[in-house]
Amino acid sequence: MANKIEQKLLNALLDSYEKSKTFIGENKNQQAFRIQISKLFPKYDDDSEYEFYKEINTALANLETKGFVKLQKEKSGKVKTVLLELSKLSEVYEFIKRTPKFETNNSLQNIWNNFADIDFYIYKPLSDYLLEQKNNLSKNKNISFFDGDIKEYKNLLSAVKAVLENKDEIFIRELSVKLFNDSKKLETIESQIRSFLYRYGEYDDKDTVLEEHNILKTPTYVMVKGKGILNFGQTIDLSKIDGDIGLSTKTLNQLCSVDLQGAEVVTIENLTNFHKFQPNNQLVIYLGGFHNSIKRDFIKRVDYCNPGTKFFHFGDIDAGGFYILEHLIKKTGIAFIPLNMNIETLKNHKTYWKPLSENDKSRLKKILELAPEHKDVLLFMLNNNCKLEQEAEILS
Repeated sequence: MANKIEQKLLNALLDSYEKSKTFIGENKNQQAFRIQISKLFPKYDDDSEYEFYKEINTALANLETKGFVKLQKEKSGKVKTVLLELSKLSEVYEFIKRTPKFETNNSLQNIWNNFADIDFYIYKPLSDYLLEQKNNLSKNKNISFFDGDIKEYKNLLSAVKAVLENKDEIFIRELSVKLFNDSKKLETIESQIRSFLYRYGEYDDKDTVLEEHNILKTPTYVMVKGKGILNFGQTIDLSKIDGDIGLSTKTLNQLCSVDLQGAEVVTIENLTNFHKFQPNNQLVIYLGGFHNSIKRDFIKRVDYCNPGTKFFHFGDIDAGGFYILEHLIKKTGIAFIPLNMNIETLKNHKTYWKPLSENDKSRLKKILELAPEHKDVLLFMLNNNCKLEQEAEILS
């Protein structure tokens, strides 16, 4: 059994080998894999560490005897460089109980094969990820979101697939039981799932990725106020309510129709502004930043029942606000008009401007390409290094 010094040395040599062109068969010339002992073990050159010096030499002599390495020494007998003996690779892996990388790669490919038939459009983030990782594997690059644990990696990809295909509202612990027969397992990889989908999908915020797919920790409520008659078999006239009401998913499933009686619709991104906003012949809907399919289905029902109605979106004047607007348009098919998301509003609230981060600038440029109709305000933000939160408008 290898000791700590032997483990460290052989692992370093194998790391060098597994990262090489020789490993993937692209090196036409004979390649040697070597390590300078003094770089791996700096105390080896310290004259005051004689006992450690002897310990290193004993370990090196043992590895040389086994035929795992060749030693290059100075005239004094001090070992300068250690070379991996490629003819003994299988024995080296076995000696330090390390799984050969080619075996790991085969396991990865077997996992990916399980997703070969998935629909590209439904599972686009996962499909894009798999294409990238297959390319990485062919070039001997690191595999994203894989830390060496095959079982956990398989769990992650299975969970991502389940998230992408989920339609109905479900609690995260319920989905965890469904996937792993363990109510808490999904929460242990939740941050990885969010990061994965945020990186390869189109989401406004990493923290709301699961919620956009109706995977929740608490029930969804659609909060509304203003004008409109909601018909559930019995009717609720919002204009007669002083304030807002929350409609649960169960309640929304019983919704028959919505009669706006000529009112317009305003969706609002932030809770404070939702409460402060005073409707004027408007149905006001709180999105809560993100908008999952429950909220979008309600919006589409409103549109279906009231053809020709104007829909407005009131959000932050920043990359996130415009992303939510565009996502809302794309997911509902409704031509939302931005409300108070313009240059004039920015100029009127200059005191509350915040500077753009590099990520803000990158996202604004991307939105500019996707939605050139917002060109004026987006360029103003980029040229003036500014953004504005909705709450700032309330203060003035």
